[in-house]
Amino acid sequence: MYVCNCNGVRQREVESAIAAGAANPRQVLAHHGHQPCCGQCLPEIAACIGASRACRQEEASLVAAD
Repeated sequence: MYVCNCNGVRQREVESAIAAGAANPRQVLAHHGHQPCCGQCLPEIAACIGASRACRQEEASLVAAD
């Protein structure tokens, strides 16, 4: 599924950029050699980053609880 239609960035590319350390939507796009055009993708990319952070925090708390 495309997240950024202007640049042709797909969901899995967003996820790989986040896994590589991208911390904001502009960094996600830059990871793949793009920059924001219309900006409609930025909230969705930000949501993906937030979900990834929440997942990592949950995993960390589970490990700490053991």
